Amino acid sequence: MDEQQSQLVNKLKESKNVLVTVSKDPSVDQLAAAIGLTVALNRMDKHATAVYSGTTPSTIEFLRPEATLEKTTDSLRDFIIALDKSKADKLRYKVEDQVVRIFITPYHTAISEDDLDFSQGDFNVDLVVALGVKTQQDIDEAVQAHGRILHDAVVASLSTGEALELGSINWVQSDASSLSEMILAVIDQIDHSALDGQVATALLTGIVAMTDRFSNDRTTPRTMSASASLMAAGA
Repeated sequence: MDEQQSQLVNKLKESKNVLVTVSKDPSVDQLAAAIGLTVALNRMDKHATAVYSGTTPSTIEFLRPEATLEKTTDSLRDFIIALDKSKADKLRYKVEDQVVRIFITPYHTAISEDDLDFSQGDFNVDLVVALGVKTQQDIDEAVQAHGRILHDAVVASLSTGEALELGSINWVQSDASSLSEMILAVIDQIDHSALDGQVATALLTGIVAMTDRFSNDRTTPRTMSASASLMAAGA
């Protein structure tokens, strides 16, 4: 296994909150790999979020990108409610159907909306996986707008050819057909059971797009083996 690949696998294993993103003008392979990796990580009981603020191409509508790709980084931040501690005696919450109700028991006073202060907290991101992103200027605008994410989290970038300057983990595999093929190798190393039909279909879509349906020089015996594995998993 490549040293950078090994570092990525180990970091994914230990990370709980993972942000997956792509470039400003992503290929079908980038988006398919982002969907496949995000769904697989969530199957592994991690909190993975894929962010792409642009318009998805119609060619991947069957992958239901809207169910996985988020337009903003809002879901990665805590929402904080602050209250003077001298006014609160107890705090509890209760889940009712689709609603979480938070109960604050006052202490020798009454509490109104004016006593509450609302704010955004820090970003909950341990690892950023950037697919096909060479530099910070190339990354999706929704992520670029919050440079703090890239500063505070470990950043891993993946490419099938171009040298990378973005992260502390920069995995370049020039003999891979696609990013989707690289992501399949990562999933196999972490937890092969996460490779279900949805993940496999996304990754096979990326491979098919980059190899022009297995007709160009990106197609190798390893690519065919990977595709067969994806079909066996339900693609």
